[in-house]
Amino acid sequence: MVLHLGDVCSPAVLAGYGYSGIPLRGVFGNNDFDRDGLQEATGGAFRRGPHLETVDGRKILLAHSYDQMQGELSGQGRFDLVLFGHTHRPLTMRVGKALVVNPGESCGLARGKSTCAIVDLATMEPRIVEISLPGTG
Repeated sequence: MVLHLGDVCSPAVLAGYGYSGIPLRGVFGNNDFDRDGLQEATGGAFRRGPHLETVDGRKILLAHSYDQMQGELSGQGRFDLVLFGHTHRPLTMRVGKALVVNPGESCGLARGKSTCAIVDLATMEPRIVEISLPGTG
């Protein structure tokens, strides 16, 4: 499953994604101005954050910005995984029981590196991975 944390910016970025067969869920970012178009391109995969998803028995909180979810991070074990974007800076840390991850940015425009995060839900081990985009070498 792909979990997107917002700032898609243009529905065209994800147009045709449904053909991959990989489930997609996400939250809107502050640069997602065409939300209706984004919903149309993804079959309604995006929500306002913070949003809770349960995947393989793990409670996953998705938000675009850390500020949107600070009140949710009580350290009382409500979530297994907390994901946010907005800063476009890769980060992994623990807050109480929760693994907190910012995957960075897939487009690489702000930081010069295209990254994503992969989290093994069985072990809760995260990896930040640099990705190569078509036309970038």
